[in-house]
Amino acid sequence: MHSEGEEGENLDAIVAQVRMVFGLSKKGPPLPAELDQIFLYVQLFEVVARPQDDVGVMMFRIKRHFVTGPDGTQVRVGMIIPLLDVTHAIELIPVYGDRANRAVDSSTCLESYDTFYLNNFSDKEWYHTLHTDFM
Repeated sequence: MHSEGEEGENLDAIVAQVRMVFGLSKKGPPLPAELDQIFLYVQLFEVVARPQDDVGVMMFRIKRHFVTGPDGTQVRVGMIIPLLDVTHAIELIPVYGDRANRAVDSSTCLESYDTFYLNNFSDKEWYHTLHTDFM
């Protein structure tokens, strides 16, 4: 998760959605070692609430990270990272608001909502990581 800690320290983990898996072509001259690996193009989320902010849910709330493009439109923030930098898959639960959209299903929910709960109860290892490293 990309967040600031209690004393303002920067926590270097991020929450991101994988959009593409790729590697650079090996045709032509040899690649430098740092480029000879598999990469991910990911789109980032930002933390908007910590578990203690909503004691009824006790989960981090995250939202898609947007910036304003040169033409004034909102665009998602993305980056390229090495596959080996990924440490854990996570479960996101949409923040539905007053009513859930019944047309949305598990294959479309990540594109239909911008704000999610990070399910820190999905397994004991993830719960322990979040509650010792980020609390």
